[in-house]
Amino acid sequence: MRRIVQSLIAWTWAVTALGVDAAPTTAPVTATTKSENSEDKPVARVANHWEIGPIAGAEQFPIALGGYCVVQLRDQREWVPGRGGEASRFDGLEYRFDSARDRHIFQSARESYVPMLGGDCPVAYAETGKRVAGKLEHGILHRRRLIFFAGQAEQDQFAAAPEKFENVDLVLGGRSVVSMVDDRKWAVGLPATVVIHRGLRYYFVNDYQRRTFLRSPGRYDGSGQQTEQPNLLMESQTGSERFTIEAFQRNSSQPDRRSGLSPAATPNGLLGGLPAMSGYCPVSLRQDGAWVRGRQEFSVTFKDVVFLTAGKRERDLLQSDPAEYLPACRGECAVSLVDRNEHVRGSVFHAAEVDGRLFLFADSAAKARFKANPTKYALVDVAASGFCAVTLVDEERRTPGVQQFATWYDGKIYRFAGAAEKAKFLAKPERYAEDAP
Repeated sequence: MRRIVQSLIAWTWAVTALGVDAAPTTAPVTATTKSENSEDKPVARVANHWEIGPIAGAEQFPIALGGYCVVQLRDQREWVPGRGGEASRFDGLEYRFDSARDRHIFQSARESYVPMLGGDCPVAYAETGKRVAGKLEHGILHRRRLIFFAGQAEQDQFAAAPEKFENVDLVLGGRSVVSMVDDRKWAVGLPATVVIHRGLRYYFVNDYQRRTFLRSPGRYDGSGQQTEQPNLLMESQTGSERFTIEAFQRNSSQPDRRSGLSPAATPNGLLGGLPAMSGYCPVSLRQDGAWVRGRQEFSVTFKDVVFLTAGKRERDLLQSDPAEYLPACRGECAVSLVDRNEHVRGSVFHAAEVDGRLFLFADSAAKARFKANPTKYALVDVAASGFCAVTLVDEERRTPGVQQFATWYDGKIYRFAGAAEKAKFLAKPERYAEDAP
């Protein structure tokens, strides 16, 4: 009979493990580290307090939401980087917060803040029964819940019929799994007793049932595990890859179809713009050689792409001279732009410095293609193929531009033969500018 009961609830969740790209296992590259490949120059040293990639204990408790503060994201719709010293573990993930206050808010109402399905796509889950990790850039706030989707198509499907998907994570439609397994009864659970386990919501008849479930969730979740394993610090993650930093980088490197979903299409609307460079400050990287998390209050936007800077000084420098500090293609993968004309977010895990400019690539394969033929990609966002736009227009002469006399305008880098040509461009950019990519 127990097998029959477990079969009845098996349809409620289908746990499919997804492969994650192998995370870097070598020590962080420092400014003094020599690369074996001359084309693969070290970008910068990695600050110890904001290490990129796995940290001690990350295998046991992966970092959720790419390290962004879930309280600020849900309550303010702002992507605010969390701090390593302000963290809380829940349902097998480590959540980081902007302050102790945000951490306390989360701990008092964890079930209200964690993303639906632990960050997996509800549309994919409803239609296939499989756990597919959502992308940070395809997130919304719906009925005070954070929801992320595998892509724009799934986000559009949800917007068209949210009632079809908004409760796909509710086990047995809200009936108590403890009543069904232990008492062989169908009893309606109470929302106030909610427990989130492996991204799914469970309701119970009373608090006693809730505590019974928490003592041994494997008895009721279809895994068949009989030993007691408390839910709140559960180490096993046999479900989806969730929103670890590595999963975020890999899934964010897929094409963004940009179908233009209107904020009015969802009851609560879209989240704020996801920062480029995973929220790291481009000025600190360029000037100090350090990966330092930026702050939301010092954000700068260039053609709908948000960059977080470490402070007022860094923000002012970025605004005054974006050509000096912005990564190539505003952080998008140059290889994807050239080869497929696709806007794909670059990853800080796959970075390279070429001719004094930072390039971020979608994955290791794209980085390898770039290194094999850098001249094909290095000027994708540089106007006039790197020649001085002013001498081309005024004198019809192809004079190589110099990065020292460069400026950023409408999505492109313009290089000039000298300071005089740059001044002429800035005085009347519409005369010399190309169409933006």
